[in-house]
Amino acid sequence: MLVLVPGRELLDQWYSVLRRDLPGIRVGRFGDGHKDSLYNHWIVVAVVNSAAKYQMLPAGTPGLLVADEVHRYGAPTFAQALEPGFHARLGLTATYAREDSGLAERLEPYFGSVVAGCSYERGLTDEILAPFRVGFLGTDFTPDERAKHDEYDERATALRRRLILDHGCPDEPFGEFMAAVNQLRQGGHPDARARDDARSYLSAFSKRRQLLADCRRKHEVLASLTPIFALADRGLVFTETTTSAEQAASVLCGKGLPALEITSELKRDERKQRLEAFKNGHVKVLTAPRILDEGIDVPQADVGVIVAGSRSKRQMIQRMGRIIRPKQDRRAATFLVLYVTDTAEDPGRGAHEDFREQLIEVAQDAVDFGPQATAADVFAWYYQGRQQIS
Repeated sequence: MLVLVPGRELLDQWYSVLRRDLPGIRVGRFGDGHKDSLYNHWIVVAVVNSAAKYQMLPAGTPGLLVADEVHRYGAPTFAQALEPGFHARLGLTATYAREDSGLAERLEPYFGSVVAGCSYERGLTDEILAPFRVGFLGTDFTPDERAKHDEYDERATALRRRLILDHGCPDEPFGEFMAAVNQLRQGGHPDARARDDARSYLSAFSKRRQLLADCRRKHEVLASLTPIFALADRGLVFTETTTSAEQAASVLCGKGLPALEITSELKRDERKQRLEAFKNGHVKVLTAPRILDEGIDVPQADVGVIVAGSRSKRQMIQRMGRIIRPKQDRRAATFLVLYVTDTAEDPGRGAHEDFREQLIEVAQDAVDFGPQATAADVFAWYYQGRQQIS
């Protein structure tokens, strides 16, 4: 059996669990400095980018392939690890979605259809997921931030239209559009304007996203949530960038709340130490960019705050999944999404539409507080939900 994982954290987690639960089975690792193989091991856990470079299954040998976080392997390079010799195949993911055509072109032909019945409702019935409530908290830009945002937004919108109409970039899905833009950015197109437009678009897109991620009043809203974090067992704050994660931790520490950022810039041992401090309660809140979305075993948390929203439904669901593990007292988890009004983050402008529709179907409560709500309003809503036991 070959178990594919996207990174070294999951490599170690899978290896440890298999060694613990299957003591009589020879388990190996491949990738991150390990070179075990299925020639002399019953099970090998392999990092996908390493496995994609080799034939892992010995010729003529039957085998089972288990792909953890399978949505990742729709990318052309990773899909090379999906060897046809494995006749038994199982893909695992909480979010079978991508922003490109990787599902239809690579994953569905290999794994087949999704197994029916693996729904949130079933997770509640089987008591492997917790009920949850979600609140959308609106705020505004400062006047200077608004002026910059509108400039970047107008430029990105105009350039996106030109890239689609004049340079042949696909309109949808967005991942395919961005892949085409990045290819144009590298040059080689007969029309030199295509490269310049691609680079200009990516610059405006990045500046707009950075402005949304580092909005000053979002940090003020985050600071106002300190009483909620203090009452919660543990909290997670999801940001867009490392800088924003550091700022968020600083804001909460300034309010007397033990908080630490966890980022890819930290060494693995440092990340483990911070996760352990979070687990034992010495740290109340972890702030992080995308590193916590998947691939790291995060200790139980019951409040999650998204400072920088994503247009990716998959990423939003991954983040939600970090807080809906079942609680010992069966209370609901709380999920808070911060947004800037009249931007691409604003639910009033259609932001997170698919995600919100899915939430409303299964959430105990879903509220859009808007920018007029006070910190006391949000705390009262949170406290009421905390008192309700399912």
